[in-house]
Amino acid sequence: MDTLEKYRKMHQDILKRYEEALKMIETLKAEGKTKTITFREKLGEKGFYSRVLSMYDAYGIEDQE
Repeated sequence: MDTLEKYRKMHQDILKRYEEALKMIETLKAEGKTKTITFREKLGEKGFYSRVLSMYDAYGIEDQE
């Protein structure tokens, strides 16, 4: 696997984790569990992955699909 393939794989993994965090946040909100540790952890993950994805975008690495 070359370097570009590794970056693309990493990008896809980060996107997947970001989307999973969003889904969990929405589920916890719907259940009224916005004060739980899990909710706060998922908010942190969402923020982290969002920043990483924005860096991909800033460097022009974001998928153009």
